[in-house]
Amino acid sequence: MKAIFFYAIASLFISSELTNAQEYHPMLNNATWIVKDYVSCCRPPQTKTIEAGADVVVDGMTYKKFLDPFANNATVLLREDSEERKVYKLEGDDEVLLYDFSLEDSATFGGLTATVDYVIVNNESRKRIVLNGFSETYQIPLTQTWIEGVGSIAHPLKPDHNMWNALSASGGYCVNLLCSFQNGAHVYGSTDCLEMVVLSTNNEDYQVNQISFSPNPFRNELSVRSEMVLEQASLKVYNSVGQLVREVNDQSGNTIVLKRENLSSGLYLIQLYDNGKLVKTSKIVVD
Repeated sequence: MKAIFFYAIASLFISSELTNAQEYHPMLNNATWIVKDYVSCCRPPQTKTIEAGADVVVDGMTYKKFLDPFANNATVLLREDSEERKVYKLEGDDEVLLYDFSLEDSATFGGLTATVDYVIVNNESRKRIVLNGFSETYQIPLTQTWIEGVGSIAHPLKPDHNMWNALSASGGYCVNLLCSFQNGAHVYGSTDCLEMVVLSTNNEDYQVNQISFSPNPFRNELSVRSEMVLEQASLKVYNSVGQLVREVNDQSGNTIVLKRENLSSGLYLIQLYDNGKLVKTSKIVVD
């Protein structure tokens, strides 16, 4: 009996050590998220892209800049401490702990209790943390779900975004993650994410019907024409699994030419930026 008890304790100890030693998958590794919102009335859902911008140094700390397309492109600054397995958000002069992937079962975060397991993401084991609670004031359940290296499966910049939707009779305003990429490689969600992207703009200052991509399909080169003069424009081209395969920067004027070069035949997603803002997204076909 003692031998059995000892074996059980040893097994638990080894299992705990293996869990603690498991490799951490960073979340802000040149991250890109494709996210879709849902409203109960007035307009159809919108699918938008959130991607990492330039590094910003504040008080000696380096943050990754993101623009929240669901909040009028508001700037969000995030910092990740891979050793602590935590992600911080800068709010004013203060840092707020946005994610804590060091949490274990029954730990608490923001008044919620964690349940931890592991899921296979992109052929790798990733930690999943489900936070659950209950609002005594409003008598509704509260929940968040995080995945290591991905973030929230709701709004990656605001993990509590959907948490209070039960207060709305119509279900509230939801934001849900469709898929994510790091360094252009697909990490999470549907591998057909390209097909989910709504061909629209994140920037209402531009008239998207005044921007054209032609010819489409094309064999040798694609012309991007804009009736509005582009000042500091760039093109990003993604293949059918969301990998960034071509980037053209520092363009100006009314026309940008994308040469085929080594692009193989198939379907691509092209995004036009001007002064760092997404102007138009479109599907193109290389013949």
